[in-house]
This record gives sequence, C-alpha cells and structure tokens, in this order.
Amino acid sequence: MARQDRAERTRRALLRAASDEFAEKGYAGASLARISAAAEVTIGALTFHFASKATLADAVRDAGCALTRSALASLMAVSRCTGASGHGELRRVVTFTRTLARLLEEEPAVRAAARLAWDFPADGNTWYAMWRPSLGDLVERARPDFADWTTAEAVTATAVSVVTGAEFAARIGAPRGADAGLSPWDHVDRVWGLVLGARPPVTLGGDENPVGAGTL
Repeated sequence: MARQDRAERTRRALLRAASDEFAEKGYAGASLARISAAAEVTIGALTFHFASKATLADAVRDAGCALTRSALASLMAVSRCTGASGHGELRRVVTFTRTLARLLEEEPAVRAAARLAWDFPADGNTWYAMWRPSLGDLVERARPDFADWTTAEAVTATAVSVVTGAEFAARIGAPRGADAGLSPWDHVDRVWGLVLGARPPVTLGGDENPVGAGTL
C-alpha cells in the first residue's frame, strides 16, 4: 500500500509539472528533463509512469478536460432543468465563458489542455472540441433572448472568441484585475460588456456583476 501511495504521489507530481510545462512551452517546446526536475523525480521514474512525451501530454489533456467537465456540469444541469424557453438563458452562455476563463486562470492542466489543442488542431479529441457541444446547447436554449437582434451563429462565434481571448490572456500571464484588463476574467467581462452594451443587462447572480447596458 505504501508503494502504491508513493507511486500515486509521483504520478500527481509529474502531471502538475507537465501541466505547467505544456501550458508555457507547448508540446514541441516541452522538455521531459525540465518536467522530471520540477517534479523532483528521475527521468526513469517519469518514463515508468509515462512511456513518452505523447503519453504524458495525453494524460495532461485528459486531466484538463476532466476538470472542465466537472466545472460545467452543474451549469448544464440547471439549463436542462429550465427547458428551452429562454427568459435569461443568455446569462448562462456568459457564465459558461466566465467559468472557462476562471479555469484557464486557475488550473494549469486546463491551460495545458487548451494549448495542446492548438498544437494538434487535426485531433478531434481536444479541449475546445470537448465543450463546444455544450455551448451549442446553451445557445440554442437562449434563442428567445436574442432572436430579435442577432443569430445563434453570432452568439456562438462570440462565445468561442471570448474563450480564445481568455486563453491568450492566461498564456501571457497577466494577473487578475490588472489595469490593462488582460486577465482571462477581465477579458471575458470586457468583451461581453462591449457586445451586450446596447442590450438589456444580463444579470448573472451570485457574486458576478450584470453584463450589458454600460455595467462594465
């Protein structure tokens, strides 16, 4: 049992170190030597758990996708319970992008999974591909909220662009709340504020501010 616990700790340490490395350097620039040094294990221990850089990258991507699925699960469950009736569903589209921005800001494995999606664009099993269907479901449910002023395609494109911008903000490492407004969270708020500025406020509830009507 002690050996199993030690092996699991080593595996977790390697995944944490690899998440930081892939998020910062991308797949091509990532170094197994730096990962093993950061995890304070030998290269032999690394290859015992992960036979290749590709195997390690897959494990990091899977970890980032799992964190993302878990964070989005409650949001999607609430949306399904309300039915496809609109009446504030657009706020969940905004919250969806805010949730992804928070994950990109706080979770190295999510940042790494997003970065690896750009490194392997032909791979259909990417971080972006994982959450796009859920976004599409939310946008479809929100149609009554925006049908008189825009299209589902435009809302979807805006949401994807917002998340892509948040990923870039996370990658360059601007601190949350920076005056430049380049943290992932700030990026999401400012873009939605611009897009929805001429529309009625989209009240998010909780500790989140309304978006739109000059509220940002």
